[in-house]
Amino acid sequence: MLGLILSLCVVATGTGPFDTVLDDWTEVQVFPDNHIVLIGCTVCRNNSSPGMDGEFSQRTQGWSGCSDGRNDPHFIFKSGVSNSECNAALEAAGAIAFNQFPVAYAVERMQVEEAVWEDYLDGSKVMVAVRWIDENGEVRETAFERFFEEQSVGRNGEELIKEFTPHYVYHGSNELNEDVNYGCLVCQQDCSGGLICNNTGPCCKPVPVMRPDWDLIPEPGTSVTMVIYVMPER
Repeated sequence: MLGLILSLCVVATGTGPFDTVLDDWTEVQVFPDNHIVLIGCTVCRNNSSPGMDGEFSQRTQGWSGCSDGRNDPHFIFKSGVSNSECNAALEAAGAIAFNQFPVAYAVERMQVEEAVWEDYLDGSKVMVAVRWIDENGEVRETAFERFFEEQSVGRNGEELIKEFTPHYVYHGSNELNEDVNYGCLVCQQDCSGGLICNNTGPCCKPVPVMRPDWDLIPEPGTSVTMVIYVMPER
């Protein structure tokens, strides 16, 4: 699989993992020595999808993913690379799953009042960023979570709107969903319908109240690169 992944790569700009920008949403590149994966994506905006219009929502579909998945209409950062190829690329970069389970298990466990450790997806810690070329021809890179705001509760119970602050880990559980490929790359909650999740809560709960910041996200139609930095485990 890795040989197939590497053969798909065509570098649009740059020569290495820290400055390469892919201009084709079907391209993916792996830098095993640097523990970095680059995935070509296109910015999309389907306002019929929950929360896509900039309003706060508790949507369960990821904000980024692959076009071969069921959640394809809901992604802002969408890749033409298959979800399985993206998973193989992450593994080639050193990502390891410590605890994974299919969506069917999560649905079952959500009915149980008390959570246990096994209800949390876990694996290699990752950082996710988006890289693109701006209108001045300069390479830009921004942490994925900076494109989203989260509705939270302040110290005294007041409503607080802040930058989304997730804890991202690789888990690769979408490979276990035999009946449905959900296609998500990065999930905003502990959801096993993708490859990377925010595991601050167990089995999809709580679902963050979020909205995309379209003042920061590159214009729809822009080619961007999803950059995933894998923390190596030694």
